[in-house]
Amino acid sequence: MYWRVKNLGPEHLVRQYGVHVGLVVSVLLNVILIATRPNPHPVSGALKANFEQFARQVTNQLLDSSYITYEKSTSALFSGELAPSVVTQLIKAELLPKSAEDVKAQVRSLTDQRQVSAVRIDSLNQGEPNPQGLIPIEVSGVVVIHSAQESGPSGPQPFKFKFLMGQNAKTQQPIVAAFQG
Repeated sequence: MYWRVKNLGPEHLVRQYGVHVGLVVSVLLNVILIATRPNPHPVSGALKANFEQFARQVTNQLLDSSYITYEKSTSALFSGELAPSVVTQLIKAELLPKSAEDVKAQVRSLTDQRQVSAVRIDSLNQGEPNPQGLIPIEVSGVVVIHSAQESGPSGPQPFKFKFLMGQNAKTQQPIVAAFQG
């Protein structure tokens, strides 16, 4: 019989079994990473859909400049949809009126001009919850304003908002905890 002696050096073993060793190491590392990852706050599908609908609603209310619905939209924003810090921020940015008298004056102005607006939301992107449990939602689109006196901006005006959404501790209703415009 003829016996053949093979030279089994390290380069021969790496060439023959290197891919298998790499695969085993990769699988073991992935198992360790999955086992040790922090447990993120899972968001249920119903809650996710609720936050998306709420983000659409708040966006429409913020951009509403129709003489028919302005007062209702503004009062809804003040009635608990926005956190107090967000209300203060939006008043300083002049996106919300400072007082009830300012709301009535704005309604009179919009009625005199017969101004209406239409909001189209082009994209709504919901991110993963942050360490505080707030969910970031980016909303972008265009708003078109038309009035009988044509004193508003001409053509569609793009907008992009970023909300940090949470739940009110007392009522468990969605609330805007932070805002970037």
